[in-house]
Amino acid sequence: MGWRRNDGGGTAVPRGCVALLLVGDGGGGGGGGEERVVVEVRALGQPRVGMLLERAAGEYGYDQEGVLRVPCSADEFRRALAADAAAAGARCAR
Repeated sequence: MGWRRNDGGGTAVPRGCVALLLVGDGGGGGGGGEERVVVEVRALGQPRVGMLLERAAGEYGYDQEGVLRVPCSADEFRRALAADAAAAGARCAR
C-alpha cells in the first residue's frame, strides 16, 4: 500500500485513492506543520492507520468537510503504513 506526498493542493486524486492532510505532530513526534498526502483507500482499513483515523475523529469529529485531517506527522503516518504492510505480509507467509 503506497502513499505519496502531494504538494499541488487542488490537484485531482486518482481513482481508488484519497487525500489526507497530516496536521502537526499529533503527539507522535516528528515535527509540526501540515502535509497533504494521497493514499490508497484500502490503507484506511488497516489497524494502525485506523487508530490514526480514530484520533482524527476524536479531535476533529466525524463531520469534517473537504480534505480529511489526521493529527499526526508524516513520519508517524509512514510508520503506521509500514507496520500494517509488514503485519499483512507476516499473515500471508503463515
